[in-house]
Amino acid sequence: MVKLFSEILGKEVEVPERPSRIVSLSPAITETLYLLGAEDRVVGVSFFCDKPPEVSKKPRVGAYLNINYQLLQKLSPDLVLVTTGAQRDKIFELESKGYVVYPIPLPVSMYGILDNIIVTGIVIGELSRARDLASSLVSKFINLKGALKGVKLYYEIDLGGPVSVGAHSYIGDAFDFLGAEHPFLMSRVPYVVNPDPDAIKSFDPDVIVYEQKLGENATPEKVARRLASRGLDSLRAVKENRIVILDYDSLAHYGPSFFSALNDMVEKVLRVIKRG
Repeated sequence: MVKLFSEILGKEVEVPERPSRIVSLSPAITETLYLLGAEDRVVGVSFFCDKPPEVSKKPRVGAYLNINYQLLQKLSPDLVLVTTGAQRDKIFELESKGYVVYPIPLPVSMYGILDNIIVTGIVIGELSRARDLASSLVSKFINLKGALKGVKLYYEIDLGGPVSVGAHSYIGDAFDFLGAEHPFLMSRVPYVVNPDPDAIKSFDPDVIVYEQKLGENATPEKVARRLASRGLDSLRAVKENRIVILDYDSLAHYGPSFFSALNDMVEKVLRVIKRG
């Protein structure tokens, strides 16, 4: 066993030197585990874990806020990895049932995603692989610096209602890295729920980026109609059909594939701007 200090818990957590039965309750952590070559040690995942596709073969032990403790007991994990935010209370609930739990924080920047890879590698005994993975990802996004300089971009995702990003989000941090402006870049929050239509109209973005929810078949036309229902049909991006559609769980996913999704978004945005 090895003792690892957790800043989140404010205490040392004793974990196996090399955990052999890992349960991950976070899609980002699950993807990281696979990319670190630990897929054979993953015995359970959450309902939302879908990257890489092979993860579909693993038992599903719960969602962010609900855990199937009967199944978890059968899986007998020697380590449960969770994130923070909404899952914070689950940390203590799991601990109270005797499970070894280590939390990986929600990132507030792109670099936080890289740091989480390193932390995950430390916890599962794969530090060297984690460093190699983080380094390879840096090369994926470093050339994107300033790629959207001067572009006015509005990002939205449907989470039971429209949600955009503020200053304290890894997505907002990525937009800043790209040189793009967005309407809530001064809002000192991670996410902006039910964003103010007047603020969006005043900003008048060059491009609208819409990330689909699970099972959605979004098109620029459908997004335009949805925006129009909120009085946003006057936006130049709507009138000129400069609407980019992203796949489900692309930028919203803060695992390693975030950087590929970011590159994909940049290409699509540049394409619609050039077309316009």
